[in-house]
Amino acid sequence: MACGEIDRACEPVCDGVLAALPTTLSSVVLDVQKVSFMDVTGLHFLCALHRHTARHGIRLHTRGWRSQPLYVLDSALHLDLPGADLNTAVRAALDLL
Repeated sequence: MACGEIDRACEPVCDGVLAALPTTLSSVVLDVQKVSFMDVTGLHFLCALHRHTARHGIRLHTRGWRSQPLYVLDSALHLDLPGADLNTAVRAALDLL
């Protein structure tokens, strides 16, 4: 379970989680109910996690989105980033609320 803030300071931790994630899992649950704040680092983590799970056929579930991180997700949907999978990852996360 993620807890606290997902910001630039925790980027190494996010990278470590992704690097240690087995490719043999059938599903991953990202529980963010204790995440009070998220910035673009959280969006990057969500995109990387989405890419990893999609590439390995792992089902990704999210739950527990609080108001500020949810606001960041919703705001990200209005960005037009050519070539980025941001919208796909965010829509997938929001569809699983």
